[in-house]
Amino acid sequence: MIKSKEALNAEIQDCTKAFDSKISGSNGMRAVVLCGGTGCLSSNSAEIREKFEKLVKEKGLEDKVTVNQVGCFGFCSQGPFVKIYPEDTLYRLVKLEDVDEIVESDLIGGKVVDRLLYEDPVTGMKVIKQDDINFYDKQRRVALHGCGVINPENIEEALGYGGFEGLKRALDMEPQEVVNEVLDAGLRGRGGGGFPSGRKWQFALNQENDEKYVVCNGDEGDPGAFMDRSILEGNPFAVIEGMMIAGYAIGASEG
Repeated sequence: MIKSKEALNAEIQDCTKAFDSKISGSNGMRAVVLCGGTGCLSSNSAEIREKFEKLVKEKGLEDKVTVNQVGCFGFCSQGPFVKIYPEDTLYRLVKLEDVDEIVESDLIGGKVVDRLLYEDPVTGMKVIKQDDINFYDKQRRVALHGCGVINPENIEEALGYGGFEGLKRALDMEPQEVVNEVLDAGLRGRGGGGFPSGRKWQFALNQENDEKYVVCNGDEGDPGAFMDRSILEGNPFAVIEGMMIAGYAIGASEG
């Protein structure tokens, strides 16, 4: 069913309100999110999530606490991570046996589990919030927007966190205008060549063909480079949105 622009905008506003309420706790709920990146999954993050879900149900907290998975937090040596909203409490190096204490002490008792907090290696002080950790405090995620924040399997959370706003804007522009914007932005490939993305798009737009394709290369061929994996695991909707914008700009109907 094709929806009107007004109906779509209303749905996006609902998604934004729902996501904002999850982070702020304005819905009266607390949200437990667990890192679902490859490193944390290899250290039992999925099993930890399942135990949280089990205990939340057993303790009758289902109307007070939600539990879900997000993408990579980026500080893999300190995983698995568990974050609790709206307080923004970040627990690191969490093990299966720690779940009971977090539920009893924090989710039920409202008391932070100090031993699971990050400790600043210089000051020795415990740090409660992610953004106050030195590793994060100067970061501004662009390509990794949404990773570690949204549930990568929930498009409503992606929409609530600004997803597909770029596509929405692009569709009000001419294809050449979109290409010009990418050229002016100086966007380049994240691999070793660093080739200007706008030039690739211009080459493709200039080609007159009955059929064009957008191909997303997530091969991760560079040794030790995991940016593609982090995006695909943490915010696959951003990849799809980028492909849709590129497709519109160059005249491709297949991706």
